Amino acid sequence: MMNKRLLGLIAAAVLVLGMTSLAMAGIPDPTQSTASSATGCFDMTPGGTGTTLGNEGLTISVTVVDGGNIPIPGYPFQDIWWDDNGNGDLALCQGGTVADANTNGSGFTTISGGAAGGGWTQAGLRVYLAGVPVTGSPALGIEVNSPDINGDITVNLADLGDFATDFNDPAYNFRSDFTCDGSENLADVGDFAVANAQSCP
Repeated sequence: MMNKRLLGLIAAAVLVLGMTSLAMAGIPDPTQSTASSATGCFDMTPGGTGTTLGNEGLTISVTVVDGGNIPIPGYPFQDIWWDDNGNGDLALCQGGTVADANTNGSGFTTISGGAAGGGWTQAGLRVYLAGVPVTGSPALGIEVNSPDINGDITVNLADLGDFATDFNDPAYNFRSDFTCDGSENLADVGDFAVANAQSCP
């Protein structure tokens, strides 16, 4: 009698484990999925006229896997994007930072395009899968700035005031170094002039 009961419990446990595995199949696991890139600086504008990650050598590589660490092919590019490291530093325009394509047969895709948005951060970036941060790898070492310094999705007089304050400050202010060359200079003035009055498309 005891043996039959034990066998019944084992069979039930195997069934439950099997159902759990099936339930995880094809569902992205953000703790096992990964994202990586080189380290560097990236400039964006609300109108999307800044540089691109690819041009800066900062293409992000993303691998999407499920709870069984099995790659998920065909995961939609619209559900893969980057944003700040969860600290609210950046304000992005809708669809402005999505992946280049759906994941391939190995669950792999890249993000290499430009971005539309404002704000600035030196705290790194995260890739998100349908809004859930990928934590299977460290935050990306990419710093971001924008002529929309205050992150209200419009480059206007408020940003000009912040830029003028930084430009006249003898100390270095990353948020106003739009060219990422280590100083605020005439090149940054030019970038601000090009972006002036831009807002989300």
